[in-house]
Amino acid sequence: MNFEKISIREVLTIIILGTVNIMAVLLGYNELAMSISSGLVGYLGGRESNRKEQNKWD
Repeated sequence: MNFEKISIREVLTIIILGTVNIMAVLLGYNELAMSISSGLVGYLGGRESNRKEQNKWD
């Protein structure tokens, strides 16, 4: 099995944005929740893309 190191910064980013997103939904800030969601998906997608690119050259 190949486990990658998990960055504390990445985990905190995901946890904080997820929490703020849930709070925005519960408080009725739908536009803010959509913006945070799209940013989080873009962040995670960019991370995965960078990981694949790095593995290609290793």
